[in-house]
Amino acid sequence: MSRDIANASDGSLEPVDVLAGPIRVSPTGRYFVDARDRPFFWLGDTAWPLFARYSPEEAEAYLENRARKGFTVIQGVLAWGGGTGFEEKVPGPNYAGERPWHESPSRPNEAYFEHVDHLLRLAGERGLVLAMLPTWGYYVTDVPAFDAESAFAYGRWLGARYRDVPNIIWVNGGDRVPTGREEVYRALARGLREGDGGAHLITFHPCGWHSSSQFFHEEDWLDFNMIQTWTEWAKVYPAVVADGVLSPPKPVVLGEPAYEDGPEYPQGPITPLIVRRQAWWAFMAGGYFTYGQNQMWRMEPGWTSAFDTPGAFQMTLFRRIATSRPWWRMVPDQGLFASGVSCERTLNAARRAVDGSCAMVYLSSQCHVLIHLDKILTREVRATLVNPATDEERDAGTYATGNQTGSIFPAALTQWFSTPGHWEDAVLILDGVS
Repeated sequence: MSRDIANASDGSLEPVDVLAGPIRVSPTGRYFVDARDRPFFWLGDTAWPLFARYSPEEAEAYLENRARKGFTVIQGVLAWGGGTGFEEKVPGPNYAGERPWHESPSRPNEAYFEHVDHLLRLAGERGLVLAMLPTWGYYVTDVPAFDAESAFAYGRWLGARYRDVPNIIWVNGGDRVPTGREEVYRALARGLREGDGGAHLITFHPCGWHSSSQFFHEEDWLDFNMIQTWTEWAKVYPAVVADGVLSPPKPVVLGEPAYEDGPEYPQGPITPLIVRRQAWWAFMAGGYFTYGQNQMWRMEPGWTSAFDTPGAFQMTLFRRIATSRPWWRMVPDQGLFASGVSCERTLNAARRAVDGSCAMVYLSSQCHVLIHLDKILTREVRATLVNPATDEERDAGTYATGNQTGSIFPAALTQWFSTPGHWEDAVLILDGVS
């Protein structure tokens, strides 16, 4: 993980190596690596009620499904009360009727966390990392159940309990801005760090159209930034780019975009195309992506049938295409466009290998783009168009780049490319040919 992957007969992704955790930040500060220093590709999914409401059978079926689709990270909440706008005054019980704490978060309930232990083992056997929120933000900012003292005690207990578990990332926050309660969230983070000795990464999950960077970027406990864009799906690219240029550099995860089939978005409907746009924009901007499906996370009637929606299947293809080139050595580069970059809902975006050996260009709609071929630092470039909805590939030709001609300056050659007819969007891959 980046797990080596192989295509299964059903088109899914099969792990051929186990997770080597815990996950860490690379020396550059730009991406994640595993314990063997291999680049780790975060492809997340949202299962907020995983620990609190899934039965063991439902959880196992879900984790198996997500592992086979190539997801690498699952986001869930330990103290869950129903989601924003639907919270109960105390966190809800799990399938066995156990709640996460007695009277106060400073008194965790051992019986509740035995089920968490079980789910961590199930996930680890499938090569999945669990990005765990110690609590939904409601219990910090709205009730509140926490003060700084109880937050520290709860965090230290969690950190110590899971110190040696390799497949954990901690997610502070929980759909809230921390304003006025910053010290409670800081105490929770300090507790986690003291408890696990710094073994696991920590981030912060904010509410709609915010980033953790706005509140905690320079604090040493915040290992990477997490963004929520909610209905503002057209703003994914600039949001991720903005965090990517901050100092010190930290990886960036779009942790909560608009959910597939979500009914509440003013900028809906959230179709599979919109899901793909969000994923590809986050990736092209230099970040990572977490998918979500509305019916599934809400556990609406028939919710397990939503494991296999078009958007979920297309996340398999997203990972396969995105990781087909050395993505960790690539940087955002809108300079690849000579024309046709567009904007907002039809933004086209590009990412290029630092050494100029290859590039990827996401065409978010039916469009034409003029590309600077001399950005690829070889004599020729081979172009391939890939349909991100189906994985169909088309040869788009081989062209001279204008480089390595013997002259002082390159010829600065350009070439038009188009989204093929009947495709909604496309990924253009440019590979240097020596």
